[in-house]
Amino acid sequence: MLAAGVLAAGFVVPATASAGLLDSVSGWWPMYEGSGQTIHDLSGKGNNGTLGSTPGVDANDPTWIKGFLFGSALRFDGNDFVRIPDSSALEPQNITVSAWIRASGSPGTNRYIISKGASNCDAASYGLYSTYSGGLRFYMYDTTGHERYSGLANQDNVYNGKWHHVAGTWDGTTAKLFVDGKLIPGSTDTGGTIDYNMPTTGDGGIGGYLGTCDLYYTGDIDDVAIFSQALPIDKYWSALSLLFPKPLR
Repeated sequence: MLAAGVLAAGFVVPATASAGLLDSVSGWWPMYEGSGQTIHDLSGKGNNGTLGSTPGVDANDPTWIKGFLFGSALRFDGNDFVRIPDSSALEPQNITVSAWIRASGSPGTNRYIISKGASNCDAASYGLYSTYSGGLRFYMYDTTGHERYSGLANQDNVYNGKWHHVAGTWDGTTAKLFVDGKLIPGSTDTGGTIDYNMPTTGDGGIGGYLGTCDLYYTGDIDDVAIFSQALPIDKYWSALSLLFPKPLR
């Protein structure tokens, strides 16, 4: 049924999808709350997030706005983040990291939409972030100290004032990035095991990197999800895109 198929990526999964797909939802933050200091994890894993750097209102809180899918979303002004406590549920070796984002321009260099863990100012265990070019890329950091990167999306195709679905996957061999269901070519390297033993923090961040440097996103984020498998985003998208509002169809 439809309600059972609505996933954190904003997808409605076809009835023919694998029965294990819903079981692989490790974290789902639809950001339906519209107010307050908490975004609730509806995956059942209990990974609720807290706005800003303290449980109360502070200068690092993103702002509640009208959302794309579930009524509300969060706006990040370049100094805001949501902290997701460290959890083994968010540490699979095969993974999909998904969100809807909107920004009127590139947030700059090395600005994170989603991150998990931090090693000082060097790297997260995995992250969706803007690169040296201001574009968008997904990567994982492996146990040998190397990043495995997806292809690089041009900033003009992502940060243009419209909502876009972005997803990064790691299947144990290759990092991939999808923007509005399209695979961005250009993955680098292959193989590796994601390193979740990060020295600075194991916490996750939405809208920022929680290491020793300030790498915060500027723009809007809605409906964040993490799955414990590498989903074939491009195969789902063609059947699902008609369900989304304009300008995506």
